[in-house]
Amino acid sequence: MQLDRIVAYFESSPAIRLFRSTHAPFVLCFLNEQFKQAGSITRTQSELVVALTAFQQSLREAGHEALIDRPESYLTNWATGETRWLNRFVAADQSEACYELTTHSEAAIKFVSDAMDRDLRFVGTESRLKRIIETLNDLVIGSSADPDTRLKHLHAEKQRIEDEIAAIHRDGVVPVYSPTAIRERFAVAVSDLTELQSDFRAVEEAFKAITRDVQRKQSESLGTRGDILGYALDAEDSLKQEDQGVSFDEFVRLILSPQRRDELQRTIEQLDDIHELASQLEGLRRVHGMIPSLVAEAQKVLRTTQRLSVTLRRLLDTRASAGRLRLANLLAEVRSLAVKLSEHPPTESVALELEENLAIAAVLERPFWSPPQRFESQQLHGDRANKQERLQAFQQLAALRRLDWRTMRNRVTRLLHEEDVVALPDLLRKHPPQSGAVEVLGYIQIAHDEGHEVDATITEVVTIPRDGTVAGCDLALDVPRVRFRKRFDKISDSITDRDP
Repeated sequence: MQLDRIVAYFESSPAIRLFRSTHAPFVLCFLNEQFKQAGSITRTQSELVVALTAFQQSLREAGHEALIDRPESYLTNWATGETRWLNRFVAADQSEACYELTTHSEAAIKFVSDAMDRDLRFVGTESRLKRIIETLNDLVIGSSADPDTRLKHLHAEKQRIEDEIAAIHRDGVVPVYSPTAIRERFAVAVSDLTELQSDFRAVEEAFKAITRDVQRKQSESLGTRGDILGYALDAEDSLKQEDQGVSFDEFVRLILSPQRRDELQRTIEQLDDIHELASQLEGLRRVHGMIPSLVAEAQKVLRTTQRLSVTLRRLLDTRASAGRLRLANLLAEVRSLAVKLSEHPPTESVALELEENLAIAAVLERPFWSPPQRFESQQLHGDRANKQERLQAFQQLAALRRLDWRTMRNRVTRLLHEEDVVALPDLLRKHPPQSGAVEVLGYIQIAHDEGHEVDATITEVVTIPRDGTVAGCDLALDVPRVRFRKRFDKISDSITDRDP
């Protein structure tokens, strides 16, 4: 290793920056649980926020003073700037931001896993040496185009197989691996699987880099369409001809083959019958989930190459290229004028007028024709005032009470000092509403305004005393699921008003 490269790596690598961070053990543990142990390639923003909130709660219960800020702040920090431990993007099938591990966080997690998982990853000298010898022999035989060399190897393999068959028929004994050899070979397979899953990030980043270069050249009008297209195709061909690309193509053919996947699945199921591996629960879990995980990883990389194809199709679209060229020319003129003004600032103010209310309409936005609505004529009759109904209406109006918003907010704050999460039904049981259903709506409005959890897709039934007319009868209301959550970044240490 060269000293200059080592120094540059330690100064610029996000993986080293992760190890040097204050909360490194907790960040690594959380990322490993959410992505590697869970077998997930991507996680949505809401999933990670909920998971990180629960993780923070477990840290506090264990007595760790770490990760005390808002979950959203940590996710933003981990995916931006020089950190780059997570890659944030918006998927086509999601309405919110998604996250995935970067190559830097993959490397950090792998380093710690290799150092910690001694029981799972021990490799004895016997299995290691045997693996090296088998690999070198396979390399010598497979790289030789000499027919005599290949035939000599095949005859030797044939003789070995025939001798083993004869020995089994003669003695009735099948040679098997020792328990140590079984665990060693299983550990090697699990280690290789973990490294394989981490290598996908590098392949995907290579295709993304080509796509970004094409988009940059296209947006900045760097060369003709033919030049940009030639660059993209040459770069893609070069990537596919490299060892990394060739290996990935072979992997895709293998993992997407139904026959090979069925054979692999049968082999994995037979591992459960090996009693020497009964204690290797973590390794067995990883192996059982390897096929769905590897298929998902391969499809994700293929979607990245599809985005490159979409970019090239847009490049070849004459009308779209003309529009982008015109926009690029206008932006170039704006930059040129700005440079001139920076060298000779005007004495008076300079403004740039932009038309921002453009009338843009799409054909699909036009609604289908429908006949005009018809109203049936109604015969109006004279209405006689009912004094009893009018009196009852005035009594109901007089019974309405003004909501004390400050007291309601203080109740929520006081409960959050005692608990991290307070459900709306629990709050209403501790503080029964005095103004009926209107006060329940007030608590829902407070939860919405202050950024607490309000899930309209899930309803709960709350029971409150009926306000007014029917004494001793409760009122059941269907309300959205409301959870008031403690804000760790800003909690009031004092409550100014007391509950009346």
